[in-house]
Amino acid sequence: MAEQNKILVFGAGGMLGRELLAAAPPPGLELVGLARAQVDITDAEQVAGAMARHRPGLVINAAAFSNVDGAESRPKAALAVNAQGPENLAQACHEAGAPLIHISTDYVFGGGGQTRPYLESDPPQPVNQYGASKLQGEALVRAACPRHLIVRTSWLFGALARNFIHLMLELMRSRPAIKVVDDQVGCPTPAADLARALLTLAAMVLEQGEAAWGTYHLSGPLVINRHEFAQMIWAEARESLGKDLTIEPVGSEVFAAPAKRPAYSALDCTKIKQRFGLALADWRPELARIVTLLQESEKQPRV
Repeated sequence: MAEQNKILVFGAGGMLGRELLAAAPPPGLELVGLARAQVDITDAEQVAGAMARHRPGLVINAAAFSNVDGAESRPKAALAVNAQGPENLAQACHEAGAPLIHISTDYVFGGGGQTRPYLESDPPQPVNQYGASKLQGEALVRAACPRHLIVRTSWLFGALARNFIHLMLELMRSRPAIKVVDDQVGCPTPAADLARALLTLAAMVLEQGEAAWGTYHLSGPLVINRHEFAQMIWAEARESLGKDLTIEPVGSEVFAAPAKRPAYSALDCTKIKQRFGLALADWRPELARIVTLLQESEKQPRV
């Protein structure tokens, strides 16, 4: 019999998984995290064993092959984690009667030349292997587990795992000028804020027993490009770095990355606010906190 107050988090070693476990769960709920070293979601037997041991009331899948460029050279590995793994979880959840919250990405979009935030009803058109693998994972979850919530998010950032902020700060410390693309537009999302919202969503599902199952978008409220994001990071880091810096806007072709990125992948989050009352707040205070934390940690002596 399931323990209705237990939330089982797969992918606990990644940025979002770590933020989920670091967040205070709603009263009466227990969070249990499983990293890849504990359970490989591409192995159906391991997934079934974990479900039998923990008997969760609800599952959150935060596991992902998130190396966008790496997915171009390792498409089978990306499909295994981003498609087969979620299908294994979805089948196990359906058999156990546990709802599944599956995290997906804005990168399922980007191939249609759109310039307004994407609705859940807009047709996906991924432009790289990572987006294609995540889109296939969504389809497999829908087919295997009717009681699912697919939550697409975008441009995650935080202090607990390497991301765009870490890269920008490293470049800002070491160079007098940097180049950042201005032709990729999306919605930066604090992983900590997303984690708290997902736990609130999980608590509502567990309390009510049912939900408006389906696909939802949940990301930060600001629609900006990468260059603008870098400028915001610099505004927070400038005083502590004590230097001048030029941030030059350039096109994506300057870097010739293995994977093409969407030119526009902002998400419209109206639906989840209407159905569940969830919306992420302005993340600029969280950005300031993270930049300060990372700057202070950089000053600490290395052992």
